[in-house]
Amino acid sequence: MKFGLSVTGYVHPQQIWSNATAQHDDVLILTKALGTGTLTAGLKRQVYHESDIQSAIDSMIQHNAILDLLDPHLATAIHSATDITGFGLLGHALQMAKASNVSLHFNFQQLPIFDLAFASLERGFLTKAHRTNAEYTRESVSLHPAIRDHEKLILFDPQTSGGLLLSVAANLAESILERLQTRFQAACIIGKVVTLASMTIIID
Repeated sequence: MKFGLSVTGYVHPQQIWSNATAQHDDVLILTKALGTGTLTAGLKRQVYHESDIQSAIDSMIQHNAILDLLDPHLATAIHSATDITGFGLLGHALQMAKASNVSLHFNFQQLPIFDLAFASLERGFLTKAHRTNAEYTRESVSLHPAIRDHEKLILFDPQTSGGLLLSVAANLAESILERLQTRFQAACIIGKVVTLASMTIIID
């Protein structure tokens, strides 16, 4: 059996967003809310109806197209990017931190989270990935002690068609966010890039 290769598109090598190019003092923007993993787990257990998690369903079917929202000046202010999928926010953030040789500092209270997500986590609607994602990041994450155990799980929640984590120039972060929110209402600034002795994720 022979398999053919085909070209499906082209991209300029200087217009690729990598997870390895986050810069010190960048601002971190997340474009979609978190919690699809636990909410779909509850749906599979028939505890939730689709109408209960409609906001998450709408988010999952929304494409992560953002470039058409930004003029070239704003687009070049995005230094680094990664999508948030099966490894959860912290898993993909850790990959960005290691690849870019930086640390990331998140404000837990600023994270966009679906309405039912915390209640769903507290009821134990989990996936195997909640555990494996926590194990994967354990040695590199510092969590504020005030964050409750079930709340921490949102950081490891595996996302289906999750948002983008963007590392952007601080002076243009608000302008970028304003444009993104015209399509991604949950988009918000969740932290910043810092330089520490080791590549870590700090959650305050």
